[in-house]
Amino acid sequence: MPEKVWENSEISFYMSTPVLHGDLLLGMSTRNKGQFVCLDARTGAQAWAGDSRQGENAAIVKAGEKLFSLTTDAELIVSRITSNGLEPLKRYTVAASPTWAHPVIVGNRVLIKDESTLALWSF
Repeated sequence: MPEKVWENSEISFYMSTPVLHGDLLLGMSTRNKGQFVCLDARTGAQAWAGDSRQGENAAIVKAGEKLFSLTTDAELIVSRITSNGLEPLKRYTVAASPTWAHPVIVGNRVLIKDESTLALWSF
């Protein structure tokens, strides 16, 4: 029988599927009009919260030590994960229509699916 280990009713990852980085669980919350947050995966306690108003939603993928966050408004944010927060390295506008699907990392390329097209970006 499964047993609940922890629950955090103050943080919701909304439609964002969180990713695990060591003992850190990273995702986007609906709090503060869209905010990247990090929980301690062992306890459920909030480790940090990023700036507010980052977007309606984000599809998040971890590749090595980098986090790729694709917001609904087609902004791809490449960040370094730190114990104190995300350190944005680059920001790209990758589509002219909404993006809801997760980006797919293929080496130094990224597949982006927007509302009506699929595009391969090279970085």
